[in-house]
Amino acid sequence: MLQPFKLTLRVLTLLMLVLIPFRADARNVSVGLSISRPSVSVSSASAIGARDGAGKSFNLGKSCEIKFSGKNSVSAGGRTLRLPVTLSSKSPLAFNGRRYRGHFRIIDAGGSITLINVLDLEDYLRGVIKMEIDPKWHPEAVKAQAIVSRTYALRSVLQNKGRNGYDLQDSVMSQVYRGINAEDKRSDQAINATRGVVVRHGKDLAFTPFHSDSGGSTADVAAVWGGVMPYLKGVKEPFPSSSPNANWEVRLSASQVESALKQAGADVGTLRELKIGDKDSFGRPTTLIAIGSGGTKTVKSHAFRMAAGSTVIKSTFFSIDSAGAAGRAPVATPLPVAASYPATGAVKDVPTSDTPMTTAEERQLTALTEQGVFNGEELMDMLMNPNKRKGYLIRALRTRRPADTPPPSSTAASASGGIVFRGKGWGHGVGLSQWGTKTLAEQGWDYKKIILHYFPGVTIGKM
Repeated sequence: MLQPFKLTLRVLTLLMLVLIPFRADARNVSVGLSISRPSVSVSSASAIGARDGAGKSFNLGKSCEIKFSGKNSVSAGGRTLRLPVTLSSKSPLAFNGRRYRGHFRIIDAGGSITLINVLDLEDYLRGVIKMEIDPKWHPEAVKAQAIVSRTYALRSVLQNKGRNGYDLQDSVMSQVYRGINAEDKRSDQAINATRGVVVRHGKDLAFTPFHSDSGGSTADVAAVWGGVMPYLKGVKEPFPSSSPNANWEVRLSASQVESALKQAGADVGTLRELKIGDKDSFGRPTTLIAIGSGGTKTVKSHAFRMAAGSTVIKSTFFSIDSAGAAGRAPVATPLPVAASYPATGAVKDVPTSDTPMTTAEERQLTALTEQGVFNGEELMDMLMNPNKRKGYLIRALRTRRPADTPPPSSTAASASGGIVFRGKGWGHGVGLSQWGTKTLAEQGWDYKKIILHYFPGVTIGKM
């Protein structure tokens, strides 16, 4: 525990060094790193300076645990500090094993505390891009991601206006952000090359959502989240992508489908049949019709997907069929890795290969992914390093080989024995498709043409 200290000349000098004045301009963003927790532990390679809500300054050493200690106050190093508390250091501050630029702010969250990272917008993007797209992809694809991520962040700042004390979260609820740990020189180059460039519709910042793979065409925002935005209508991809989720398949039991329908507001009791209702102009289902002992109800396909699990039903671009239909082998319900067989191992041990995967190999890899063979770190490694996908497949097949199931074409299924969903793409489908962007860039499109394709009617320019 730190002992009380006197404000000697040396201490005053230290505080002047670590308590750097913070800009409050419009290009700063605030990111919630730890929401409503009883305590947080923070560290730095240099001394951490704290300034509390009463205007008092403290030296907390190079590491400290900060605990909620009562209404509008926290304890740290044997001292009581009034909230909000600002933390800064000459070296990057660290939390949860990750280092961050800018400074930290701790606020009262009503019986707990929230830790917030406040930093410059462009520095924030440095911790985002690699988590959302592979920086080794074509530079024009990475530039397009930088621009839509910048626009998304700025629009969030204007809309949220610090609601709950921060503008963005560090997860998929906003954009995945991992601070300095996620920085890469290639994404830095894309950010610098497009510095300050945003997407607008008229005089307003555009809403620029993105997803992994559209499956061949993007979705209309009205069919997914509701509302009308003329630049967020569905568009067709001009070229097929090389996404590992170009085709996928999953089986759900009748009870799983019934539970998802109930959660999505379409409780029909014991399910008898599920069929596709409306489709958009590209064939993507926008509604499903459920028939059961409690009647017939229509539900948005997006609402059903989210209720069933967005990593289970990977997109709304699917067909449905009865599980175990004649001539087709039933598909195993995805299981956690530990429930089926051991995890495949460390990502650093996976060999790379520049030889393209065959269609059969792609299908095998997709089936293994659906069955939960790969953990989150391995899936991210495959996304970031496509040349390791074949290595993951070879290693996984040493443990288990899934049955090969041919693609279906039906649009309705009896619930008896479960239901198979066969689809393409991954994500909500609205806005920019990341794998589509990769393909367009490889076909010679620059970032402006790519963005205008996914958001027709917008303009691109400086903030």
